[in-house]
Amino acid sequence: MKSTRWFTTGFLGMMLAVSACSNDTSRGTGEGGGDGSEGFSITGPISGDAVSDDAGVIVIWVVSSGDPDYFFNLGEGSVSGATFTVGFGSTPPRAAINSHGVGVGFVALLEPGTEVPDGEFDPDRFKTAVLAASPQHAIIWRDASRPGLSWSGSFPDGYGCGKCVAAPDGGFDSFEPVACTEVEVQATSDMDSLEFCGWT
Repeated sequence: MKSTRWFTTGFLGMMLAVSACSNDTSRGTGEGGGDGSEGFSITGPISGDAVSDDAGVIVIWVVSSGDPDYFFNLGEGSVSGATFTVGFGSTPPRAAINSHGVGVGFVALLEPGTEVPDGEFDPDRFKTAVLAASPQHAIIWRDASRPGLSWSGSFPDGYGCGKCVAAPDGGFDSFEPVACTEVEVQATSDMDSLEFCGWT
């Protein structure tokens, strides 16, 4: 699935065919993390086009360890001016996490009134609703009891946030831990212009 445009060739392609962290400030900073049992939330900036405060906020988890790949909706939030907030009430279900124990979720903003069901969803129904996404940042879930990926050991057990690191040799990109306040959502009328992290 490796592609710097996996969102448009993968997520949108399948559509055509699929401020601060929570009460524990160490969670999601890349310096602590949390298992999610008490909830987890982040607030970050929106760049680019203006987005209505009524826009929907979801997190699209990419599950690529099986066949076929699929997308899983988990997380909800809100928009206020040029910032978004999104959170989770508990640990993610197994279906949202890859078999190696790593979950990668990209934040997406949707047209007001768009309702995406929780869990695995049919992206063809939402192809015109995506207003923005976080192409270079993701929410990372790590299950330390699973084998993980070559880069995932630098993340805390539980929820954290990551920034894309481009592969120097044309291979798969990776993520490195960052403070969750750095997770940036880019709003644009041309989703094809966004370069997504090709981690899979």
